[in-house]
Order: sequence, then structure tokens, then C-alpha cells
Amino acid sequence: MATVKDLKALASGEEATFRARVLRLWEIGGLRMALVGDDSGLTRIELGGAAVEDGGSYEFRRAAVRQYDGGWTSVSIADGGEALAIDEGVSTPQDEAYIERTFKILSGIQRKKGRSEGRLPPWEHPAKQSGGST
Repeated sequence: MATVKDLKALASGEEATFRARVLRLWEIGGLRMALVGDDSGLTRIELGGAAVEDGGSYEFRRAAVRQYDGGWTSVSIADGGEALAIDEGVSTPQDEAYIERTFKILSGIQRKKGRSEGRLPPWEHPAKQSGGST
């Protein structure tokens, strides 16, 4: 069974099974995402229709690896993978501040991608949204 760190060594399109704890959940433009981690690191996973709970530990099966420019790795179970709840808790040694920073980076990248693909409206300054001027 792979670790989160092992996923980074796989090529795009390869599949793996790994265990991780769900640390954050978010949805952007209809894509359900989670930040998950284990003792070896953190990664983003596209969930598709899989039901997971924040803080729960899961075995993610047939997770397709995606490699991006700049060394970013994520996985997806949206196309045939699955998330099975496990009783054994998966530990994550990363501190809360590191987890929150990683979440903000990954969810921000996903929002930008959603806008460029037309799944989200273009960003508008909050002052313009309320009728003010900038």
C-alpha cells in the first residue's frame, strides 16, 4: 500500500491505493475536493461522489495520480476510485498551521482553475459587488 509521499513518484494516470485522514473539505465549481494526509505528507484529492467526513480515516482505492508543472501532485477517485472508511485512525504529524496554509494554497489554486475553465464567475473586488467604487 502506498503512502502519500509515494504518490509523488508515480506518473500521471497511474493508480494507487493509500490510507489517509481527511483534514479539510471544499467544493469549487461543482468539484468536491479534500486535503488528506498521513505520516509522510499531505495531498489534494478529487472526491467525485465519494462520501467522506472531515477528520475520518479512509482507504482510497484506485486513486488516479495527476502530476502538474512545478512538482505538484494530486489524486482523483472521481472516475472509478472509491473511499472506504477504516477503523484504524491515520496519524498526521503536521501541525495545524501547516495544514491550514496548505489548504489555503490548494483551494486557491482550484478556484483559479475553476474561473479559467468557466465553472466559476470571474473574480470581482468586494467593493464592486456591493455597489461601491475602487
